[in-house]
Parts: sequence; C-alpha cells; structure tokens
Amino acid sequence: MTGPWMSAIATFFLAMTAAECSESTGVGVVAAFVFAGIPAHLMRSMAGEFDNEAHAMMWFCATFYFWCRSLRTIRSWPWALLAAACYGCSVATWGGYIFVNNLIGLHAAVLVVQGKFNSGAHRAYSLWYVLGTAAATFVPVVGWTPLKSLEQAPAALVFFVYQLLELCDMYRRRQKKGMQGWEFFLFRARVFAGMFAGALVVCLILHQMNYFSPLSSRIRALFLRHQRTGNPLVDSVAEHQPSNASSYETYLGASRHFAVVGLLLCWHQRTPAKSFPFIFAWVAYTMLAAYPVGIVYDWCLEQLVGLACGPRPARAQPAPPPRTGGMGSILAVLWKIWPQAAADAAGLPQLLREKERFAHDFPEKNRMVRAAIAGVLVACSLPTLLAYRSDWVEFCEEISHSFAGPGLVFQARGGTLVTDKYVGYEWLVNNTPADSRVLSWWDYGYQITGIGNRTSVADGNTWNHEHIATIGRILSAPEKKSYNTMRHLADYVLVHAGHQETDLRISTHFARIGNSIFPDICGDADPTCTKYGFLAGGQPSRMMAKSFVYKAVKHGQDGVQLNPNLFKEVHETKYGMIRIFQVLNVSQESKDWVADPANRKCDAPGSWYCVGQYPPALAPLIAMRKDFAQLEDFNKKGEKSAYTKMIEARARKGLAEE
Repeated sequence: MTGPWMSAIATFFLAMTAAECSESTGVGVVAAFVFAGIPAHLMRSMAGEFDNEAHAMMWFCATFYFWCRSLRTIRSWPWALLAAACYGCSVATWGGYIFVNNLIGLHAAVLVVQGKFNSGAHRAYSLWYVLGTAAATFVPVVGWTPLKSLEQAPAALVFFVYQLLELCDMYRRRQKKGMQGWEFFLFRARVFAGMFAGALVVCLILHQMNYFSPLSSRIRALFLRHQRTGNPLVDSVAEHQPSNASSYETYLGASRHFAVVGLLLCWHQRTPAKSFPFIFAWVAYTMLAAYPVGIVYDWCLEQLVGLACGPRPARAQPAPPPRTGGMGSILAVLWKIWPQAAADAAGLPQLLREKERFAHDFPEKNRMVRAAIAGVLVACSLPTLLAYRSDWVEFCEEISHSFAGPGLVFQARGGTLVTDKYVGYEWLVNNTPADSRVLSWWDYGYQITGIGNRTSVADGNTWNHEHIATIGRILSAPEKKSYNTMRHLADYVLVHAGHQETDLRISTHFARIGNSIFPDICGDADPTCTKYGFLAGGQPSRMMAKSFVYKAVKHGQDGVQLNPNLFKEVHETKYGMIRIFQVLNVSQESKDWVADPANRKCDAPGSWYCVGQYPPALAPLIAMRKDFAQLEDFNKKGEKSAYTKMIEARARKGLAEE
C-alpha cells in the first residue's frame, strides 16, 4: 500500500473517531479537512516519512475509532474485536504502541469515574485488552513486556479493576433480596480493599524476583526536565527535545486555537466516548479543532432542514439498567450539592421549562425561531470561516513542501528534483551481492533494508542500546581501529555526506553513545565526549579528524583520504549525499560463522525470529562493553555509566537550587 493511501486512511479513521465521539457528522468532515493538511500529520505519516512509525499512524487511528465505536451502546462491544486487531498491527509496526495502550486504559478508567461503567464497557475493554495483549506477545521484540513493564502496567491495572467491578455486579444481581446502594458500596469497598492488599503482596514478591521492567528512557523523556534521561541514545533523538511556541505554530497553525474552544464542547454528547477526545487532547488536540465548526454547523443545518421537513425523530438507544452504590450515585449527590444548586439559584430550570413549553405549544413557531437563529449564525460566521479556510490551505501548502514526500526525494530551489538518497539505496540492489551486509548509523537501517534490500547491521529499533553504541564506536574510532572491527561485520559501509555533511554533524552522538558502553573512547572524565567535535573556526578536533566517519564524509576533499588498502569508494550519488565504500579483505571466516544457522539464537525452535551473534573474532571487543544501566533501572545492579551519573548529579543540583 502506497504512502498517500495510508495517510488518507489514517485521516479517515481520525475523522470517524471525531464524528463518533461528538455524534456529529459535521465534526468528522471538518476533522478530515484539518487533519489531511496539517503539517504535524504530514511530518509523521506515510505521505511524508519513510519509517515504521509513519506506518503505525494508520493503525493508531483505526484502533481509536473502533474503541470509541464499541462504546456507542451497551450492545456495541463486539467492535472491540476490530480495535484489538488494529492494536496488534500497531504493536508489530512500532514501539510507540504504548501510547495507544495507556490512552485507551486511561479512557476506560475515566468511564468508571464518570459512572459510565456497564457490562458493555466491561466486555469491550476486556476483549480489547486480552486479544490485543495476546497479539502483542507474538511480536518477538515485545514478548511478555506488556505484563512486566511498568509503563504498560496502568492498562493491566484497569483490566483487573474492570473484572472486579463486573464480579461485584454479578454478585449483586444474584441476590434474591437485592442490595441497597449503600450496602453495595460497602460490599465493593471490602472486596477492593482485600484485593488491593493481596495484589500488593504479590507485587512485592515479584519485585524481589526482578520481574518488573523499569520505565524506559523514552517514557521518562516525556516528563523529565530538559528531556535528559541519562540515556545518550534517547537524548540524541530530536523528537525527545522540548518543544517551543514556534514549533506548535509551525506544526499546528491556527487549529490550536480552535481546539481550545473545541475542548469546551466535548461534554454535551450522550455517548460514553465523549470523554475520549478530552483525554486525547492532553497529548494531541488536533481532533478538537473540528468541534466548534462541526457541532455548530451541524445544529444549524438540522434547524434549517427541520423547517421544511419537521423535527428529526430521536435515535432510540437501549438505556443501560440503573446502577446505584457506585460513582453514579456519588456524582448524583455532588450534582445536587453544587451544579444543580447553582442552576436552581440562577433560574435555569425555569428557563428550560419555558423553552420546552414553547416548543410543545407552538411547534411551528419554535422551528421558525430555531431556523432564524441558525441562519443568523451561518450568515455571520461563514465569511470569516471561508477566509480562515483560504488562510489555512495556504499555510498547509507552504509548510507541506518541507514535510511532504518521504524525505528521500525532495524538490530543491528552482524546481530540481533531488533523488540522491533514494538512488543511493537503490544502487545497493543492483550492484551488490544479495548476501551483502551494510553498516551505517542506525537512522538509515530501515531504508537500507526496505529500499536497498540488503542486510543492515543496525536499523531504527533502539531497544538494543549496547549494539547501537558498538556502531557508534566503529564510526567514531580511528580509521584503522574501525576497519579492524568492521571487516568482521560488514561488506559495505554507507555514510550521508553532501553539502549538509549529515553524518559528520551528528557524529558527536556516535562518540557520546559509544562512550556510555565503551568508556575507553573518551573516558569517564569526559562523558559527553567534548574532545570529539569541532573547534573554533569549524576545524575538527584531533580525535574527530582521525575518525572513520570524518574521513569517509570528507574523502577526496581538503586532502582527506581513506586508506585505499582498507576501503574502496564504489558509489557516490549525483549530489554526494550518499557515499558507499566497500570494506576490503572482509573476514570470510567471520561472515560464514554469522551466516551459519547453528550460531543464531532463536526465541523458540523453528521460529522465524532468530537473533544473530557477534563472530568469535570480536569477542575481546564485546567483552569490553559495560551493560548500560538507566536512571531508574532497578533490575540492573551494575555500575551506571559516567553519562548517567552526570545527569543524576545535574538533577540533584537542580533540585537543590530550587
């Protein structure tokens, strides 16, 4: 499926989610209009990115829609089957599935707080969680993580709470004499207190057994000041840096202002899904930009049509049986104490009764008044909205040139189409043996595999910190030292060069990340590798000038050359953005050893997922690595890296200053 089609499907499902939650077709139409062109979506959809996360956006949006659809009525729960299937696909696509897991879990918890829990919600969430989690465990890099990771524990906790709530309801229904509200409340409190005590004991035992996995550095990056996690790999990723006001303006435009108004309109619908956009707005409120226009114009259209056709019959929905002794009862009491009392004092009930009496006694006049109000609203707002529409389209068109396209092909000034990156990866297919291995920085692994159809030594999966640090060491090491390792791992090495000299600009991260595992690179006294970089005037430091990546990017320029006895340049794209070098005198013994199926570690006998191992020739190098321990990684007892210690010291200093 091509990128634009997948982007369109993601837009469709997000628009359907907005329409489902708001019970307004107009909201869905406006949401599709906003989402289809907004730069924030283009940047992370298959229309503008060649990466797994872009593919995942479609499955995320589909999961959200089917989850909200499963809550429409008490009998809509079978839709959760499709939500679970889409969630499973999102897990197989990208590690960001944790966002979906926690967002749906949070929404399910909010339903309980709102007093909206019923048997339909119980079945929907149970289906989604059980089947979705089961599908997730079949993804090799995920495995049993959903049941062990602290960052996915909230969704599991909500699942167990839902089971207790349903069991309590079943017990109540089987009582011949029934249970009064206060009796049921006390009964449920005792049940939850007992289960909480038992669960606490079990969790403490599992903690002593090192069962739980800590919060990943990616998750902690969302909450820590300055986005410093103690993991140089995560800290190096641009998406984990703090956003500023100009970023919101660039990526969201004026829709962010409409979203604030839309936030106030989330609560007038009857469906339990109405709270989902409110929760979603905590992290991504684009959907809400459609609410002010969609809901108001939907109402206006209904009044104008009703003037000619009469009122539309209300949609009959089976009402869930009344529940007492829970949050519904508590909220009802709180409503009488404050909002209803305030409304009574302001005379709102009397005003509403007069409105209903007028509509009942004078239906024709009522429809004419409502149609007149709708007409005035449309007449006053339509010119402004049309002007905003033109400005919005112009804004999206201007920004889209920066984001649209998969990043591999772009249009330069003057209209020249630059295909350097795509051609560079495609060259691998036509000019290298099928069993070739290509080493590059991990950012380009997906392209090497997906377009170049060759084995990449590292891809965009950042689960394996130690392996990526090893790649960082190879690229930032002196040429000969780099070659001695590289000849056992790769047949070719690819770097991003050209006028941007991309790999050279980000190479400080290579050294910094490598140093967190191999302290001999820069030493514990220099955890950020300040000795590797550019000096005043743009000259490379001594360490950088000796590195492989510097010589590869600058090869043939300013008197810089790679040793022809070690590397041979076999391809340079038209504008020099990609340079590919052949590694000479590759160790065939190491290559054969790695390719031998007997030397692979499979997660199960006969499994398609088998992890390779480093060849024996690299055993001394691998023995030098230190397992990376994160800031809150309580399952690892080893000494933390100098970088992590530095971040901890800065955090303590910051707290002391506050």
